[in-house]
Amino acid sequence: MQETAPDGKGMGMGVKIGMLLALGPLVLVSIPTVVLLGVAMLPTGVAFIVDRSLARMGWLCVGGINLAGTIPFLAQLWTEGHTVPHAVSLITDVFTIMVIYGAAALGWLLYMSVPQILGGFMAMTASRRIVALKAEQEKLVEDWGAEVKEGAEQAVAEFMRRGRVTDFEKPPGEAEVASRHPPAG
Repeated sequence: MQETAPDGKGMGMGVKIGMLLALGPLVLVSIPTVVLLGVAMLPTGVAFIVDRSLARMGWLCVGGINLAGTIPFLAQLWTEGHTVPHAVSLITDVFTIMVIYGAAALGWLLYMSVPQILGGFMAMTASRRIVALKAEQEKLVEDWGAEVKEGAEQAVAEFMRRGRVTDFEKPPGEAEVASRHPPAG
């Protein structure tokens, strides 16, 4: 489950006003582009609103692919006549909307599936590493005896439960370094 962003965090009012001042004149000059982008980028706006994860990367994934699906029609608008009626004819064409919103759906699909795929890959890699380490541990037991394995099951169980092992005050080897080099002060 993803953590949610803390309340009150985000863009400040000054940044929002600055963006409005910068984009205001652009909107007046290129109204057909704004009409097309306003309709085409709706899935990105929805993703920005509904994404409550701490990193808030969903809207970037959806927005990037949504924009990629919009660019061919934006280029068509710019090359075939930059007028509001042409922009409206583009956004009322079913094929155009299917391509643009299909690209946004692909962005959502990637945002939802890639972490799962990578998690599965990392789990497989970790399980292979565990098998290799157990084989190495058995070799050490053969070479050094069973006492090198004492406490390993408890440490593994604690690591699986907590994500860390706290049995040692200092990591192995650090005590020897600290005894050779006393702290300054």
